[in-house]
Amino acid sequence: MLGIRPRSPTRALGRALCAAPVMLGMSMGAPRAARAEEPPPPLACLARHYAVTAERDQAGWWARLPGGARVPYDDGRGKSFAEKLEAPDVEDAFSIRYRPGPIRPVTVEDDDPGRIRVEAIFDATYPTRESDLVRIDLLGQKLRVHRRVAPAFARVAERLARARAADPRVAPFLEHLGGTFVVRKIAGTDRKSSHSYGVSIDVNAERAEYWHWQRPPSPLRWRNRVPQAIVDAFEAEGFAWGGRWYHYDTMHFEYRPELLDDSCFPAAGAAPPGSSGARP
Repeated sequence: MLGIRPRSPTRALGRALCAAPVMLGMSMGAPRAARAEEPPPPLACLARHYAVTAERDQAGWWARLPGGARVPYDDGRGKSFAEKLEAPDVEDAFSIRYRPGPIRPVTVEDDDPGRIRVEAIFDATYPTRESDLVRIDLLGQKLRVHRRVAPAFARVAERLARARAADPRVAPFLEHLGGTFVVRKIAGTDRKSSHSYGVSIDVNAERAEYWHWQRPPSPLRWRNRVPQAIVDAFEAEGFAWGGRWYHYDTMHFEYRPELLDDSCFPAAGAAPPGSSGARP
């Protein structure tokens, strides 16, 4: 070995211990830096439930679609409710908090959680080629829906069957189901109906209320006959109810899991239009 002294185990251990605080500081700092790069909760949520990925550049956060197009998380524009409906960014779609639970009248103007939708995201997630659509049996009625949402409809069907067995008064609302896959515009607009994607269903229209049917047409007065058990069955499987809207459509349910996922909202939640911000 000609004069080369073996390294002392004690000295090596000392060097390692001296270095340990530096390494620990680096490892403790990494999660903090990573957290700073995490997308806002609504955008991260969309990436879980829809065909988008969260992306960030110098201009801010984006929802990237499979074809490469991008939707801004925040386009920096202040908008009225009507403007959000017509040209929403991702943040706009989460600007009104959906509130499940006991049925309650909706009295705040434009408190319409879920009516603001980014069509490009739905187009990417729910293409409607023939192969994307399937027929399902829901309480003995044959309906056509998007393949991606068929399992959720099947789970709802089981819940509705139990609700009908427990209370026969529920049964008439579940007759003449319809309005699943129907390509059309929302009445009076150029925006696509959610039925155009095969993710929605209407219960018996003869036992429902719709704001366009109200006479006289103004002022709007929220009304509903759909029982709690039906609403609970749909909401439990990620469907939003049109009876939660000021512009009420109580026959209507659409698959919107992001609206019923608390992790999709900032901690304080989003308040309905005109409210003080307090959640019920």
